[in-house]
Amino acid sequence: MKSLLVFPAQWYPTQPYLSTPYLCSYLKEKSWDVTQRDFNIESYDHFLSPTVLEKIVSKIESRLTELKSQKSFSFKEKSLMDVMATGVKFAPTIISGVNDAKKVMRTPELFFDFNTYKQADMIIKSALKLVSDAYSPSILTLSTFESGTRAEESTQRSTEFARNKNINPFIDLYDEVLLPSEPWENYSLVGISIVGISQILPGLTLARLLKEKYSHLHITLGGPIFSVNSKQLLGHPEFFQEFCDSIVTFEGEEPLHRLLTTLKNGSTLKEVPNLLFYENGVVETNEERVELRFEEMPPPTFDGLPMDLYLSPYPILPVLQSRGCYWGKCTFCTHSFIYGHRYGKQRTEQMVDELENLAKKYKTKYFTFSDEAVSPHSLNDVSEEIIKRGLDIKSLALLKFEKVMDQELFKKMKQAGFIFLMYGLESANDRVLSLIDKGTDQKTEREVLEKSHKAGIWNHSFMFFGFPTETRDEAQDTINFLEKNLHSIHSFGPGVFLLNRDSSCYQYPEKFSITKIIQNSESNMAMNLDFEASSGMSREEAVEMNSKCISMAEEKFPSLQIWGTLPREHFLLYLDRYGKEGLSGSEPPELKEDELLCKV
Repeated sequence: MKSLLVFPAQWYPTQPYLSTPYLCSYLKEKSWDVTQRDFNIESYDHFLSPTVLEKIVSKIESRLTELKSQKSFSFKEKSLMDVMATGVKFAPTIISGVNDAKKVMRTPELFFDFNTYKQADMIIKSALKLVSDAYSPSILTLSTFESGTRAEESTQRSTEFARNKNINPFIDLYDEVLLPSEPWENYSLVGISIVGISQILPGLTLARLLKEKYSHLHITLGGPIFSVNSKQLLGHPEFFQEFCDSIVTFEGEEPLHRLLTTLKNGSTLKEVPNLLFYENGVVETNEERVELRFEEMPPPTFDGLPMDLYLSPYPILPVLQSRGCYWGKCTFCTHSFIYGHRYGKQRTEQMVDELENLAKKYKTKYFTFSDEAVSPHSLNDVSEEIIKRGLDIKSLALLKFEKVMDQELFKKMKQAGFIFLMYGLESANDRVLSLIDKGTDQKTEREVLEKSHKAGIWNHSFMFFGFPTETRDEAQDTINFLEKNLHSIHSFGPGVFLLNRDSSCYQYPEKFSITKIIQNSESNMAMNLDFEASSGMSREEAVEMNSKCISMAEEKFPSLQIWGTLPREHFLLYLDRYGKEGLSGSEPPELKEDELLCKV
């Protein structure tokens, strides 16, 4: 029983993701023959190559010729022709520069020259724009893949998209490059990990091709996307006929082990926990649900992943100190649902052992803590252990505002290498925070940010506008809070509220004055749903307030050109290289040549 676990496009190409490394590690411990592939980074390396881009431009030219041959054009077609013509015009410059642009992202002495970085970033984004133009209305960027038709929200439209070579760039990629690179006849099971909305269509395209070409394979899908949407798939046997044999919901380690055991023994799939499967023309679901104690899990393995292909000059490795959320009450969030409202964390020594071992093995000091939120207690203990061992670690982590966070904690964290902290602010209005059940208030938010800032840590805050019943004045409170705390809020990411399926807002709409959740039977896989509420801002007003917040950032944050350009993993590296003060001004950071050579 040989298995391959695949992480498909599209995800940001700066570092590996943790799903297949954890699954591989657990299955290897159970003596299974399992390997992993990161098709996401391999997809980017493919699209960002001169040979492929030349083919892309030929496809654009053919589409342009076809459009021009029409006797009349719609406004949309005319706009598309203008975009395509511009792309073809600049294509030679983009193609000639794309290899050098990737080199910049992977070479320290080039990466840390911000002007050189910006030029490389522009070339890479322009190259992906060519791909998008060739397969319009699909859009491929460093941060998303969208069909342009919301095909990712529908089993029917997903099926159509997965077969449409005109608008799906991944069909040729799989057929010509990635599928020929594996001896699929040697495998019994292929697991495809789909953790984000932007992975649905690329992942399903891969699943369809494998199912069509290699009938002996058992194809199983997994990831939070299908945990949330499991009920929506029960009445759709055609989805399984087209894409897969089974779906592992929620945490997958033990279910995958049991699935392999069942397949090896030839017994019924009804014995496998956490499983949706197709049998005798019917989609069935197993009631048994199994999750393991996280602290007893083996650490992830990154063996087999192409560490040299990620667009970063040093390996940046994701780690988890905990699974689930220690708070688990935020009414907009589905993470607690996905983890079964369970929370587990590693022992401190085990966590720091993992950091130390990964640092040595991959010759890096850069880590991103991918927890939903690391608890203050864990941060204190992990920091003390890192300091005790004298490890040179630089990390970012996601936090929740807590009153118990004192100056001593942040001092330890900074000494332990936590130089970049990302907070779920959400709002700075106390009534809205109470409705979200955030467990904090504006005063605590302000005090925690101040303490973290004084410790020399870069503070980033996330927030959104348009939570049900939020008024314009309450949204303005958040914008005012950002302006009044410019010294301690160094960067932020605003957005517009989305109603997530299976969040508390979704399950108990009357508590949030939601009068109607708009369900569309044709969008049965939609993760985010439109709604109507009896009070508060409309969605249009929320978008307006979000735009107002962005405008404020453009005026008040001179460092926006830096943190607005760099993805969070790259910003971590820049923070380590230049320091918080070096990235706070309006001028791009610079190092003297002798200092740069000394640090490389």
